[in-house]
Amino acid sequence: MIVADFMSNTSSIMQIGFVNFNTAEKKRVAKMMQLLQESEAIEELGIGRVRDHFSNTLFPGTSTLQHHAKYFVVLPSLYYHTAFKSRKFQNLAEVRTFIKEAEIQITRQLAKWDNGQVNTLEKGITGINTLKDALNDHTKYVKYDPAYIYGSGLARYGIIPDTGVERLILELNKKRFEDPHSNRIPKGDDLTEDAGDMTGEKQLIMTCGETYDFFNGKTMELSLSEKEASFLKDRIHASCQGSMLAYLIDSEFEIPDGIKYFDIEKILAGLTPDVLDIYKKSVLFSKLIHLADWRFNYRYYYSFGKSDDAEYCDKKYFELLEEYKEDIYNQKAYEALFDYIRSIDPMFTEFCKDCYEAIRTGDRSQLDQLVKTREQTVKKERSKIGNNAYRDQRRGNPDPNTFRWETVRTMVNEIRNPKQDYGR
Repeated sequence: MIVADFMSNTSSIMQIGFVNFNTAEKKRVAKMMQLLQESEAIEELGIGRVRDHFSNTLFPGTSTLQHHAKYFVVLPSLYYHTAFKSRKFQNLAEVRTFIKEAEIQITRQLAKWDNGQVNTLEKGITGINTLKDALNDHTKYVKYDPAYIYGSGLARYGIIPDTGVERLILELNKKRFEDPHSNRIPKGDDLTEDAGDMTGEKQLIMTCGETYDFFNGKTMELSLSEKEASFLKDRIHASCQGSMLAYLIDSEFEIPDGIKYFDIEKILAGLTPDVLDIYKKSVLFSKLIHLADWRFNYRYYYSFGKSDDAEYCDKKYFELLEEYKEDIYNQKAYEALFDYIRSIDPMFTEFCKDCYEAIRTGDRSQLDQLVKTREQTVKKERSKIGNNAYRDQRRGNPDPNTFRWETVRTMVNEIRNPKQDYGR
């Protein structure tokens, strides 16, 4: 069922209502969105549940695959354009192809060009490395397209339905061609003719009110206009009230481009105590796992007799232990952390507790055995320590987990600093 409500008020926000009764589809797409949120690389120690709890609590709607706030305002407008301003579609495959081709054109317009050549060094523009081939063949576009990357966030902020947005577009498109004289539906009109009998879940597609030329436009600003920024800010506040993400958008403190996750407590002075406490716990968790990751690398290289690499990892472990010692030796704080995460992942919490005790008491051999056993439990036959299939494979140096902070820092600054003369 569909009910449209196109608002022509001063905010120029458009809403499209959708009533979804398909429980199976809802569960399937919800699972896909959960996978999107858990987009960080699968690691060997199975930290995902706790890591994503911190990420989703502090920064809801974000993902490590995301880069710029622009997509949160352009994509819903593309969905409206697809439904009401394009050709008639016969099936979902045609809708998906149209959206993909439009995404390629968005990439083209966002990209920077030098003498007719696209600058592939531009960061955060989805699909820029496949753009040249994709302009001639949409199937050669990047595997994870903008709709895939930003879909979970759009749903979390209430901008699109959490399920069936392509099906909704197809139904709206069908209705438009059945009633060609009603391209704009006044507020209150009902496309389903039975709005009073709605028992399903009403869902919305919302747009910011800016106009985009998806196929014929020359360039598109990566920065937000004031209208775009205001719209996205309002949606985040409406759907994520009380989160650290919402706080940062309104914070009086500047957020320097290079500021690190462990160093942001000084700009969180106005954050509610409960959320600030979650942030502090996330830092404790990140530092503990960072140390465990270096011991994993040590044990990995040691298992293949690569003494130089193992010695390097051992050295880095002690350097970090010295750097983190003020937090690491705060037993009361770590006990509170373990109490907090126990309901999220009880078995993993016990592993963390055991690792912490080994680190605190200086028992490196016990710590090494813990990470080896944990990997075997998590990975089973795909375990890497001592597995000759990985003997010649080098490992990257572990970084501390920052719970999508790099993405958040960029997008928050884009929302806080829209381009003043945009479109003029």
